[in-house]
Amino acid sequence: MPIDTRQRLILVALILTGVILRFWNIGYQHMNWDEEWTIGFAGHGITAAQLFLKSLTTDCNPPLYYLAAHFSMILFGETATAIRIPSAIAGILLIPVMYFIGREYKDELFGLMLAAITTVFYNFIFYSKYGRSYSIALLFFSIAFYYFIRLMKGDKKSSIPFGIFALLCLWTHLYTVIPIGLMILYLLWERKVFVYGIAITIIGSLPLLSLLLVINNARISGVNENIFGETPLAVLLYTPLDIFAYSAFIIFPIIVWSCWKYRTDKLVRAISIISLGTWISMMVLAVKTPMILHYAVFLVPALALAFTVPFYLAIKQREVYFHHYIVVMVLLILEAVQIMALATIQRGSW
Repeated sequence: MPIDTRQRLILVALILTGVILRFWNIGYQHMNWDEEWTIGFAGHGITAAQLFLKSLTTDCNPPLYYLAAHFSMILFGETATAIRIPSAIAGILLIPVMYFIGREYKDELFGLMLAAITTVFYNFIFYSKYGRSYSIALLFFSIAFYYFIRLMKGDKKSSIPFGIFALLCLWTHLYTVIPIGLMILYLLWERKVFVYGIAITIIGSLPLLSLLLVINNARISGVNENIFGETPLAVLLYTPLDIFAYSAFIIFPIIVWSCWKYRTDKLVRAISIISLGTWISMMVLAVKTPMILHYAVFLVPALALAFTVPFYLAIKQREVYFHHYIVVMVLLILEAVQIMALATIQRGSW
């Protein structure tokens, strides 16, 4: 279905706003240890082929982001800006992708609401200015999620693109295997997945098994526990705050309420199961494997859909308490602006 002129103009305006928010002062923030590691790991003194093999044998992260940072540094130098440009581009592309997710789920209005939230959501902006793999992985995960929705509707043609983008997701950040794996299991349960998509994901991810050995070797020999990640209790208590920043106190309760109230909606139910399953899996894995709270950020595109449902229905149904939703939306936008202002003023790493 083509986008009409008014929707196109709104979407273009949101994308341009996203460009400004993601490129404004992109090199200003101090590099943290991970970003300094990126420059040393993927800098000029190595070929793309060597970097590809190196990332599979000596680091805990797959090679796709490192390759993007490597080519960016060839063009722009070994700077913070250079390693953040791929993240910024992915963060901008996420805006129209979220529009198409919303339009596929409901209609153009839902798509524009999701795109608007994506444009101003602080964590999406933060990871778009962060020289690591999260923003690119978020983009690939969101595209895979788009085809997940189409598969839920019985579109057989979406199986192969779902498999391709799920695979790209895994080759960008290894821990996306948890939500991606749960999405595949859910599709199998619903008998909505087809063999070609699964084959692409499974066969294409086999070389990543070497990273499991790297992660295992990252632990002190003879100590069979997580030595630098979060504890299971921290994963339980602090994950919402980490993936939603300070807006968690507003966003997370609304998501929980929305997932319960609209649990008869097949996609909302799927989001609830996949998100809860990922959360529990992170707590279990935290006992044996380095687990960082913001690995759950890959759930945010799906959770954003659940968050948007009540606002969308309020607009559609002209509910009595519609003005309450408007107040919450305004508060969220103001909070996002406030946090971005603080991040700009307080120069440092998060």
